[in-house]
Amino acid sequence: MELDEECKACLYKSQLKKIESTHSDRTKLQKFKEEVKNLLKNPPANYCAPLLMRDINGISRKIFGQDIDYSAEKTLFNNSLLALEEQLYAEISTAPDPLCEALKFTMAANYIDFARLSDLTVGAVDYVLSAAKRAEPEKTAYDKLKCKLKTAKTLCFLHDNCGEIVLDKILIRVIKQNYPQIEITSVVRGSAIINDVTKKDAEETGLTDFANVIDNGTGVPGTYLKEVNPQTLKTLKTSDIIISKGLGNLETLYGEGYSVFYSFTCKCGHISKRFGAPPWSAVFIEENVKI
Repeated sequence: MELDEECKACLYKSQLKKIESTHSDRTKLQKFKEEVKNLLKNPPANYCAPLLMRDINGISRKIFGQDIDYSAEKTLFNNSLLALEEQLYAEISTAPDPLCEALKFTMAANYIDFARLSDLTVGAVDYVLSAAKRAEPEKTAYDKLKCKLKTAKTLCFLHDNCGEIVLDKILIRVIKQNYPQIEITSVVRGSAIINDVTKKDAEETGLTDFANVIDNGTGVPGTYLKEVNPQTLKTLKTSDIIISKGLGNLETLYGEGYSVFYSFTCKCGHISKRFGAPPWSAVFIEENVKI
C-alpha cells in the first residue's frame, strides 16, 4: 500500500516524541527533525509506512549512534502478557469455540503498537483484554479459516508486535491442540525495529516451543517481499494457510498475490476507510487470490 499523508504525520510525531524522551542534545534533535522532514517531503517511489519507519530508525542510528530503543517496552509487555498466559489459555480452551475466542484476543492485541502510539503504558493490556470481548472476526473469513484448517498441513504465521506475540502464541497452541497435523512456521523480524518481535522475543516468550521460528532477514516492520530472505519467500509460497498480524504486514503484503488471513486493529483513518471498519476496531479478513 502506498504511503498515506496521515502515516507521514503520525510516524513523525510518534517517533519524535520517543526520541525527545531519550535524547537531550538539541543540535542532534534539530538535525533529526530536519532529516525526517526532508524524507517526508521527497519520499522514494513506491514508498509505504513500514519503509518510512525503517528509514526514520536509520536516521536515528546515523545521528544518535543507535536505533530508536524500545527494548524496555518490549520486555514490559512480553512479561505482562506472559504472566496472564496460562489463565487466558485455560479460559480460551474451555470456551464453546476456542479457536474463535483465541482469535479475538490476537485481533485486539494488535493495539500494542509503538509506531502509532509511542507512549503506551502497561495499562494497554487491560484495554486489549476488554477489546477482545468486543472483537468479532468477519464471518466468511472465519468460516473459511476453519475449513482450511481441517485439511491444511502447513501454516505460516507472520508476527508483529511485542506483548501481542504472547496472545499469538495462545492462538497457535489452540490450533496445534485441535489440528495436530499442521506444521506451524512463525516469521519474525530479522533485526530490532520499533517494538516488533525478533527471534529473541520468540525465545523469551516460549513461542519456539510451539512453532518453528524463522526471521525474515530484514529490519522493515512488515513483510517487504523485495527484501525478505529466500526462506521466508519459500514459506509464503508453500504454506497452505497464511495468517498475517498487524498493519506493517498488511501494508507490505496486501495485493502482492498471496491468499492471506489478515488480523489487525484499525489504528489509521485510511485503513478504516479502505476496509470499511470503525476506527480502533479489531479486524479479521481474508484476501483470497484466485489462482
